[in-house]
Amino acid sequence: MRAALVVAVFILLLAAYTTCKVNIPDIVPFYSDKALADLDELLHGQAPWQIAHAFDSDTLALLIGTAYSKIWFLEWFGMVFFAALCSNQLVHLRYLTALALVTMVVGTLLATLFSSVGPIFYDEFLGGDRYAELLKVVRQHNELALQYSHYLLASYKADMPALGSGISAMPSMHVAIATLNAFYLARLNRWLGAAGWAFAIFILFGSFYTGWHYAVDGYIAMLVVAVIWRRTAGIAEIKIGASGTTVDASGRQP
Repeated sequence: MRAALVVAVFILLLAAYTTCKVNIPDIVPFYSDKALADLDELLHGQAPWQIAHAFDSDTLALLIGTAYSKIWFLEWFGMVFFAALCSNQLVHLRYLTALALVTMVVGTLLATLFSSVGPIFYDEFLGGDRYAELLKVVRQHNELALQYSHYLLASYKADMPALGSGISAMPSMHVAIATLNAFYLARLNRWLGAAGWAFAIFILFGSFYTGWHYAVDGYIAMLVVAVIWRRTAGIAEIKIGASGTTVDASGRQP
């Protein structure tokens, strides 16, 4: 029953997140892309996607496409269901609490405050050809990403919410979820943690390789998730006293 409740809340949270994401431009029109693109180039000396595609190959494109569009979802949902089954243990409850906060803070609050479309939509919304070369490269190596971008754009222009729709770049929820899962896995097992962090870094790389995000979208996401994970540490330190009352690590009732 506890696991079923957790999964039900997760589904409701996911539905609420999607609804908020679709309505972001109605609350705060897309405005921050130029500043984010300029900051990206200032930090890296050039657009990060150009650095990423310096190592281009069909194999790399396939790996990134599979990780970004398939394995990421499997890891996210798998971690949630695993934590739900073990939610009577505080370390797993900490993860679920952090996940809710990440969804609200990163996916909703900050996404609204820094309303943006990302490199893949930059020329469409701002005009010009700043990312024309990126789109050409994506079309050559990652046609699936381009097809999905057409789907999102069509849904946006038709003003008809659809499954998986909504345009939002800053911060990156892909990077945020992968980072949170890395923290969680590291808390469970050192080797799982190493795998989790390797995957999170690969997703960060993929986020600007594919053009979905500016690199700073991922950096900010990682920073915010690190703060949230640190602030939820107290949940895992709560203990049950001899009388059955809940006390913190120092023996005091919280």
